[in-house]
Amino acid sequence: MATDHISFAPEPSTHTNINNPSKLVKRNSFKLSKRISSSSLLPSNYTNKKKPPTSSAPSASTSAGTRARRSSSAASNHLRNNSNLRLINNNNNNNRPSKAGTLYRFVLYHPVVMSLKDNIMARKGYWLRNGAILFFGLTLFFFFMLPKSKPNLHEKIPAAPLEQTGSATWPENITSEHCDIAHPGRPLIQYVLMIDAGSSGSRIHAYKFNYCKATPELESEVFEMLKPGLSSYDDNAQAAAESLDPLLKIALKTVPEFLHKSTPVAVKATAGLRMLGDVKSNRILDAVRHRLETVYPFPIIKEQGVVVMDGGDEGVYAWVTVNYLLRRISSLEKTPTVAIMDLGGASTQIVFEPLTVNGHNVAQGDHRVPMGFNGNNYVLFQHSYLGYGLNEANKQINNYVIDHPIPNTEDIQLSPGEYLHPCMPVDTRTTYIHNDKDVILIGVSDNANECRRVVEAIFYKEKACSQSPCSFNGVYQPSLTTSFDSDIYAFSYIFDRITPFRSGSDVAIQEITLQELEELTDRVCVADEDSFKEFDTIAEAKSELGKVAEMCMDLNYIYGLLHYGYGIPKDRNINLTKKIRDYETGWCLGASIAVLEDRWYLGA
Repeated sequence: MATDHISFAPEPSTHTNINNPSKLVKRNSFKLSKRISSSSLLPSNYTNKKKPPTSSAPSASTSAGTRARRSSSAASNHLRNNSNLRLINNNNNNNRPSKAGTLYRFVLYHPVVMSLKDNIMARKGYWLRNGAILFFGLTLFFFFMLPKSKPNLHEKIPAAPLEQTGSATWPENITSEHCDIAHPGRPLIQYVLMIDAGSSGSRIHAYKFNYCKATPELESEVFEMLKPGLSSYDDNAQAAAESLDPLLKIALKTVPEFLHKSTPVAVKATAGLRMLGDVKSNRILDAVRHRLETVYPFPIIKEQGVVVMDGGDEGVYAWVTVNYLLRRISSLEKTPTVAIMDLGGASTQIVFEPLTVNGHNVAQGDHRVPMGFNGNNYVLFQHSYLGYGLNEANKQINNYVIDHPIPNTEDIQLSPGEYLHPCMPVDTRTTYIHNDKDVILIGVSDNANECRRVVEAIFYKEKACSQSPCSFNGVYQPSLTTSFDSDIYAFSYIFDRITPFRSGSDVAIQEITLQELEELTDRVCVADEDSFKEFDTIAEAKSELGKVAEMCMDLNYIYGLLHYGYGIPKDRNINLTKKIRDYETGWCLGASIAVLEDRWYLGA
C-alpha cells in the first residue's frame, strides 16, 4: 500500500530575530493587521458600553508608555518607518501595549544592545572565516605531505576480500582442490608472489595456498625465470626495474583478478646485488619498488618487501622450504629435520638442527637461530658464505693460480700474461680478466688431485677460529659427524653440476656419496675418449662435457666444499634434489610461508 510522503515544516518562531528585525515587524504587522481587520466583523450597531472617561490629558499608564516609546532608539524608529507601521492611539487602554512589552522593546532595540549584538556577530564571522581558512590549509598539508599508508603485510597477510564463510561465496573460478569451506577467519585461497633476484637471473614463484586448515597448505606453483639478473644493470636502475615486467605479467595472468589486491609481492635480491655496494643496489631497489607501486596492483610486503636479503635469512628460508615439503615440520609431533646446503652463484648456505651435546647444541652468536613452527621449537645453526658461491669461487681459484703461479714442470713456453691452471684439462686455453687486464689461462693437468690442492687453499682452513669446532675461513660450525645424524639435502648448483653425469638423472631425489663424487670428478677432469665412453648412454652428459674446462673446476670445488669445507665424511650420503613433490627447492617457498604464517619467527 502506497504511503503519501508528508513533509513537516517547523512552525514560524515568535522569538526576536536580532539579525533581521524587519522579520519581527512583519510578523507583528501581520498580527496587528489581522486584529484590526477582524474588527470589521463586528456589527455596525455595536457600541462599547464601557467607554473610558473623556479627558484631554492622557492617563498615567498612557503617559508612561508614550515616554517609553519616545525613548526608543534610532534603530527602533528606523524599524517602524521601514515597516510602514502606524500605531493608532485612540486613547483606548485596550489597544495600548503593556508596560512589560514596552520595556522589552526598549531594552531590545536600545543602541547599546544593538551595538553589542553587531559586535558579537562580527566576531563570530571573523572566527568562522579564519577557522575555515585554517582547516582548509591543514587539510592540504596532510594530503600532500604525509606518506600514503600501505597495508601491513609483514609475516601475516590480511584476509582476502571475501571469505567463504556463512552465505559469502567466492567466484566460481577460485576453488581449492582439497576443500570448499575455509578455516574460520581465513581466506579459502591465498596467493603469494616471491621474486628471487639472483646473481645469474631473476625468477618468480607464484604460490597458491589453501586454508582448509589453520595452517597454509601449498596447492600449486607457477615458476618462470629470465636472464640477466638485476646486478647486470648496475648503472641503469630503471632498466633493472623494467626487466622484471615479463615476470610480473605472468603473475597478472596467474592470480585471479579478484585476488590481485590481496596478493602480496616481494622482491628479494641475493648476493649478486649485495656485491654491487649500497649505493648502486639501493638505487636499483628504489626503482623496483616505485615500479611495483605505480604499475602493478599487488601490495608490497611492508617489512623486507624489496630488499637485498641477508644471507642468513636465505639459508633459513631454504631450510623451511625443504623440511616443509618433506613434511618434517608440518605435523604436530616433532620429527628429525634435515640439513640443507644451497650453492648459488655468489654465496653458499648451510643450515641444520644439531643434536644436543652436553646440554648444548649451538653456541651463542649470529649463527644461532631459534625458531617455532606449528607448535614445535627448533634451534638451528646457519651460516652464509659470501664469495663462496660457484661463480665467485671460480674467480677465487683463478686469482689464486695467477697470484701463486704453479711450477712450470712441463717447460711450456709462456708469454707475458699467460698462466698455468691445474683445474683445466691439458692444452685448454681460456681468457680471464684479472685486475682489469686480459690474461690467458692454460690447462696443464689431467689429474684432479692437482686441482684439489688449489681448491683447498681458498678455504683458509688454517685461519684462526674464535669458537670450535670450525668449518673454514675462521667460521664456527657444529660437527656434522658428531652432532648431526639425519639426512642432508643439497640443491641449486650442486644438483645442476652433478646429476647430468648420473643415470636416472630425471629422478627427483638422487643419492650420492662423496666417494662417488670424487671418482666422477677424476673421470671428467681426464677429458679423454676412454673416460667419456661411460657417459655415452647419458644424453645430458654429452652437452655438459662440452664445457669440460669449467666442469672439471666446478666439480672439484663442489667436492672440496662438501668434504674439506663442511667436513662431511666420504661415506656419507647426500641427497641431490631440485624439486620435492614437484615444487622447487630453495628459499622462496620458505619466505612465502613466513609471510603467511605468523606462528613462526626468526631471531626470537
